[in-house]
Amino acid sequence: METQSVPESRRRRIERGPTGIRILLTLLFSIIARVVELLLTVIVLFSLGFTLITQQPPSRKLREFANQVCTYFYRMTRYLTYNEAEPPFPFSDFPEALEPPTDDYDGGDVVPRDTPSRTSESG
Repeated sequence: METQSVPESRRRRIERGPTGIRILLTLLFSIIARVVELLLTVIVLFSLGFTLITQQPPSRKLREFANQVCTYFYRMTRYLTYNEAEPPFPFSDFPEALEPPTDDYDGGDVVPRDTPSRTSESG
């Protein structure tokens, strides 16, 4: 059975210089990703502890910060998996959040979206 190969003129070669830089950046961002994972773990544990103690959701500022850290982690993993060519921060601008944090925790009772509100149950 004959295999079809891509003609030499259609193959895309990656030069050694950029490949070496990519390898070094991949190693660097692999280490940074572990640190960011640890930071996200600390944010989650702090948020849970804060909520347990105060019986209030974390502040919007903390949720916005966590959201930006998640976006940065997402951009890093896209770079590490060759789904993005531009290296992430600090080699480019810090990414904007992909989505804003939910407004569900910004005031009043927090009721999951798929359940009826407390006021309709008591009425």
